[in-house]
Amino acid sequence: QTCHSTANALGPDLGGVATRMSTIDLFKSIVFPNRDVAPSYRTTVFQTRDGQAVAGIVAYESAEGVILQTGAATTVRVAESEIVSRQMGSRSLMPAGLLAGLKPQDLADLYGYLKTLAKTGR
Repeated sequence: QTCHSTANALGPDLGGVATRMSTIDLFKSIVFPNRDVAPSYRTTVFQTRDGQAVAGIVAYESAEGVILQTGAATTVRVAESEIVSRQMGSRSLMPAGLLAGLKPQDLADLYGYLKTLAKTGR
């Protein structure tokens, strides 16, 4: 809910997702979240002077630097003076392995829930 249904969503709106996608495609998107990521949900990767790679969705940018959304409730500030390079990534912020350990009934319940989400028009 935090990542998919807010004004500044980190992932696509899930309203009506069970009618837009086949069951198989929907579960493939959950199991393999980085297989086909729409450009607006791809992370940007910043290389810093100290050799670190910081990836996230750019939430704010100014002459002083960028603020990256790195998770549902986490951000990282990277100062402009520390940025060596910037490259559009191909990954999303959705973590892999979300279905690990779930039983068949859990998956059925998840799908049942997704089917209840009405299209929101976002």
